Amino acid sequence: MDTLSLTVYAYTFRSRAERVIWLLEELHLPYSVQRLDRFKGETRSKEFLAINPAGKVPVLVHNGKAFTESLAIMEYLAAEFDGQRFIPQTPQANYQYRHALSYGSTELEAYLWLAEQSSRLNRRYHWPNGTHERALAMAEQNMGTVYAWLQQQPYVAGQAFTLADIYYYHLLSWFEQISGTLADVASSYLHKLEQRPSFPACVKNSDASK
Repeated sequence: MDTLSLTVYAYTFRSRAERVIWLLEELHLPYSVQRLDRFKGETRSKEFLAINPAGKVPVLVHNGKAFTESLAIMEYLAAEFDGQRFIPQTPQANYQYRHALSYGSTELEAYLWLAEQSSRLNRRYHWPNGTHERALAMAEQNMGTVYAWLQQQPYVAGQAFTLADIYYYHLLSWFEQISGTLADVASSYLHKLEQRPSFPACVKNSDASK
């Protein structure tokens, strides 16, 4: 049997790579993390561009083959390593799961990233004045749908923990960081996720200060 080799390439700060790290913890898989300093140009090095020509993280290298895009990596890991319990299998439940992922990427993450680009990172992206406020307002408006889900069910995609919850932990935490606010139902949801046995190890292993 081949020796399992899993390496996650991540930034020196928290990013979408932490989604992948959390799932690896849920799957109880051995892995290593390579932290790259974006501000020192390490993601543009010849060595890293040979792994991912886009020069972005996360990248998962599994036995020499590179995989990119956090949500796609998570689904690959679930399929490859008996993690289908994190992806609902019945048609209706799977629809609810896919709907949550789609909603998060189009109605939340897109606006959160725009809000980030037009504030802290605006010296690089040069968005017009007012972009941050408009993007944040859209994210806040769309967050109402997520709050409604969490008032009706324990997890964003229904009654069971799925990959969508790893995704939404990042989205809700990101929204709270940018806006300074979060509904009580969402704060309780984040706290519940933090109680999962895998979560403390994930946070520890993704601490770039170590």
